[in-house]
Amino acid sequence: MSISRDKDISGIFARTVLAITLIVAIAAFFVTQLVSERAASFQKLIEHNMVLRGSDAVALSFNTAFTREWDSIHAVAKSIDTMSQADLDHFTDAVAKTGGQVAWAGFATPDGTIRSGSNRIGEGDNVSSKNWFRDGLRAPSISRILETASALNPETGLHEKYLNLSTPVFSAGGQTLGVVMYRLRIEWVKSFLLNASHKLGIDVIVQDDEGNSIVDTRGIRHVLPSNLVSAAAVRSKTSDAFHFVQGSDGSAYAFTSSFIWDHLPDFGWRVFAVLRDENMSSALPALTKDTLWIVGIAAIAMLTVTFVCLRLLLHPIERLAHAAKSLADGKLVFPDEATSSREAISLSSALAIIQSQMISLRNSVERTRTRQANRIPQANWLSKSNLSNGETTPTSSDSANQVRTRVIAAS
Repeated sequence: MSISRDKDISGIFARTVLAITLIVAIAAFFVTQLVSERAASFQKLIEHNMVLRGSDAVALSFNTAFTREWDSIHAVAKSIDTMSQADLDHFTDAVAKTGGQVAWAGFATPDGTIRSGSNRIGEGDNVSSKNWFRDGLRAPSISRILETASALNPETGLHEKYLNLSTPVFSAGGQTLGVVMYRLRIEWVKSFLLNASHKLGIDVIVQDDEGNSIVDTRGIRHVLPSNLVSAAAVRSKTSDAFHFVQGSDGSAYAFTSSFIWDHLPDFGWRVFAVLRDENMSSALPALTKDTLWIVGIAAIAMLTVTFVCLRLLLHPIERLAHAAKSLADGKLVFPDEATSSREAISLSSALAIIQSQMISLRNSVERTRTRQANRIPQANWLSKSNLSNGETTPTSSDSANQVRTRVIAAS
């Protein structure tokens, strides 16, 4: 029965190191993927909350400021019945000078004649054909944005745009006395939303019901993603809350089709909010990067410790395996004394015993061979001596006859 010695039992250290390296590399890869995916998911969740809360905060602050003007015009409408002409003129002048949001305030009689206007502008003009007057006679109203040809914005050089707020004025007996109107600057709306967007870290885009841009606080203006516009059209007038949409361009958006509070007249504004780039680049990617660095350093440290331990434990066993293979091949090598582990000590001791026994056995075989080699020349010399003396070596048949003769004689 032959024993196969084709399998190489050496190289156990190198193979073990390679296997552990592959395992650690695969584990580090999966950990990296998991951390990256969780970080990306958490980043999207943060962006989701930031854009929704920022949008709600912008809506709250704007509606609060707008309601203040709306309440102001209604408070004036209730007081005009008791105002003198001087008081009315003083009031219209004061409104135009306070805050800068109202460009002009005026009061028109039921026939459409302006009785009082800020800085006496427009007094005596007939505005019975104006939408703000006709709508204001019936109920409180907010007109569409109008552009005037008489006033230019000193900063942009363009014609000023306004939003007309109007409400009817009644006497104590319920008789219609006229219409009071505030001409609200769109530039004030823009500056208000711009300040709010900077503080809250989001950009605001306001469009009318025809899709025309009214306010856009983005530094670089580009077309909104198609899926965002489609979602806004589908949800039109269904809710006054902001809805989150992940834009096809990768940005986080929120939109609402009812930006103005319910107690205010609806003037058809759709508002979109997008998270600013500097807020999207938050500390989370840096934290993720640091985490991946920690994972990498931990993997390297673990590999280093593992390699050192394997070298201390397996390298002596590998040397003993080489010695065992040499002994199996008949080579007398003295195995190194190993003390790195209990197994290495036992294997080293066993190989030393095997080597000693092999040396003893080889010495015994050598002595036997030497004795046999010495007997062969001596036998040859005796044979030659008998032949030279005329003696013949008895054959087996002669010996048998001699024995038979001795038996008969004895009987």
